[in-house]
Amino acid sequence: MKNKLFISIYCGLMILLASCNNYLDVKPKGKIIPETAEDFSTIIHYWLDQIEKGRDDVIIPNPEVMTTLEMFADDLNATLASNFGYTSIYVGSAINKNQATYKTLYSVIKDCNMVIGNMDDTESDLARTLLGTAWSIRSICYYNLMQRYCEPYQPETAKETLGLPLVDDFDMEAKPARANLKETAEFIEEGFRKALSYNVSNEDFIFTSSVTKAYFARFFFWTQNWSNAITYAKEVLEKYPMLEADEYVEAINQKQAKAHNVIIRSFTMDDDIGTMSYATAQADIKSRPVDRNLVDLFAATDNDVRRRCNYDSKRIVNKIITTKFRSEELCLIIAEAHAHLNQETDALGYLNQLRSKRITQDYIAYTIDNLPEVFQQNIKTDATGIPLTKLMSAILCERRKELFVEGDRWFELKRNGRPEFWVAAKGKKFITEKYLYTFPIPKADIRLFPDLLIQNPGYIE
Repeated sequence: MKNKLFISIYCGLMILLASCNNYLDVKPKGKIIPETAEDFSTIIHYWLDQIEKGRDDVIIPNPEVMTTLEMFADDLNATLASNFGYTSIYVGSAINKNQATYKTLYSVIKDCNMVIGNMDDTESDLARTLLGTAWSIRSICYYNLMQRYCEPYQPETAKETLGLPLVDDFDMEAKPARANLKETAEFIEEGFRKALSYNVSNEDFIFTSSVTKAYFARFFFWTQNWSNAITYAKEVLEKYPMLEADEYVEAINQKQAKAHNVIIRSFTMDDDIGTMSYATAQADIKSRPVDRNLVDLFAATDNDVRRRCNYDSKRIVNKIITTKFRSEELCLIIAEAHAHLNQETDALGYLNQLRSKRITQDYIAYTIDNLPEVFQQNIKTDATGIPLTKLMSAILCERRKELFVEGDRWFELKRNGRPEFWVAAKGKKFITEKYLYTFPIPKADIRLFPDLLIQNPGYIE
């Protein structure tokens, strides 16, 4: 991306705009505000540059953040870890780090709101691209906040569940309280629709309409809007076809190359900090062997190409940790959404599409009659709270194998029942309790607005 000039200008603008310590404040008093679309583009290009250099922690989190999420989950055996010096033993040991993510996400939202609310030019090609990009990034940030700082979405209880502070205006004195989860989801949906209305096609801005639709599918999937999840996922899947087995083996462990199944990824250019994050992730992920439960899952299909790509004979992770959104995830979204709608034939069709591209010999398609028994793992119920059926178990197992160490498993545990499990380390037993799946709101914010911001259950205010 041709943005070196943009970045230098942005840094100057941010110094001028840094008049307020509260990251929820968005329009500084008595300071210079950008005026032209070119001025405002520096704000957006700063975050795009962070993504491309692998420095971003929150929009498309870098490999180091992905590794941290994997340390919270259950695919890697913490009890047999070789080093606890630089990695979290379990989610409860990273509470402070998890609070920091909240502030950074709202900082990005602040910048997007500045573009959306302050740019006079709304008709030029550059302005429309900036507005579409800002709406997309803001919506993704709110989705990331909802995943981390709200309880799993259940349509029947969303009105009674805590959501997020929703910041969409420029009142310096505003102190937004937490909306409910239904209002939060509606707010995010509206933002995605606004982003799509600009039909961004310039790939220099990364968040094209196809990327936005892919994230929209993720959002609908998380909020159990199965029909819309299918609609948007199918549209993007047609544009980004999945990889065949040989293509997968060649592409999955590429450091920076982008195969045709990758919708968006971070760390596409070399950078000192990005390279350090990448290297740290590769070292940390090898400090824990793959859990025996996952090894047993792969044992049922000896000729699955993912097994040798994922780990070696000593159960040490082989797969390179990179952050990307792949079309295979959309296929799994479609399969599961069809299953929730009791459309078994369609669910099996998409499940088998992916399986046929990963099992190289003696492939046998699943039917309702030959589905394996429910696999025994920590997840016992699906996203709606129903005990796993054979079909749902097969879909969740396929997702576990396909998205191994891509930062997905932690949110799968959260989405599907928030199971409690424990690890032993340093002579102690560490339990991932149900409340820990929802990260705490920063204590500083709770103290600043005690009557407006309610802490998540389980945490001391």
